[in-house]
Amino acid sequence: MDDRKKPQNKKTETEEIKEPDYIGHRQRLKARFLADLGKSMPDYELLELVLTYAIPRKDVKPIAKELIRKYTNLANVLVAPAYDVIEKGGVSNNTAVLFSLIHACCNKICWENLENKDAPMLTNKEMIVDYCRSCIGYSNQERLLIIYLNKAGKFIAQSIEQVGTIDAVLISPRDVVAGALKNNAMSIIISHNHPSGNCTPSQADVEMTKQLAEALNVVGIQLDDHIVITTNGYFSMRERAPYILAPNGR
Repeated sequence: MDDRKKPQNKKTETEEIKEPDYIGHRQRLKARFLADLGKSMPDYELLELVLTYAIPRKDVKPIAKELIRKYTNLANVLVAPAYDVIEKGGVSNNTAVLFSLIHACCNKICWENLENKDAPMLTNKEMIVDYCRSCIGYSNQERLLIIYLNKAGKFIAQSIEQVGTIDAVLISPRDVVAGALKNNAMSIIISHNHPSGNCTPSQADVEMTKQLAEALNVVGIQLDDHIVITTNGYFSMRERAPYILAPNGR
């Protein structure tokens, strides 16, 4: 009979098959998500679930919570520029690409819902608002989205022309007119975001809109609407102050 002791560093069968704690937690996150598609989950848990697909072998809850702390909410994390989330968020290139991919897919879905409608874009205000919000509504700087339309009011092209400071967007009517002429547009819709969360247009917004309407009118192009967008609201000048869009305030 061999009385020699077994090596102390030999793992038991139970120890060999034991999985890290975060594996079970990930399965529970997936189950919770599937139960109601994440409606009852806080932002950090939804982000945590997203991170599991970019970081397969690590507890990602601390990373998710830190990102929410730095960017305030899930939407801001996903729409942040890749370079920003890498530098400030401390995530890898793969993770930043995943965030940008999700945001791009949201934009594409919103746009296709709008573009596939037979009616002119102005008749689909809710979809226009959703699209503008998806493109620029979550930015922490003011950005200007321009949508160029043809004679039938259908989409031709779009651009984000200016990036302003945290509380101001700089726009040259001449540049907007040049863009409209280049795209052979008969009308345009513009939208800019208010990071403050207050969608009421400022006096500067009103004056800029009047100047733009007048400049476009000179070359026979109409300013159909100016939508001030926030993360949870909007102000349509066509709906609430149409006189602002009229050349010379008519």
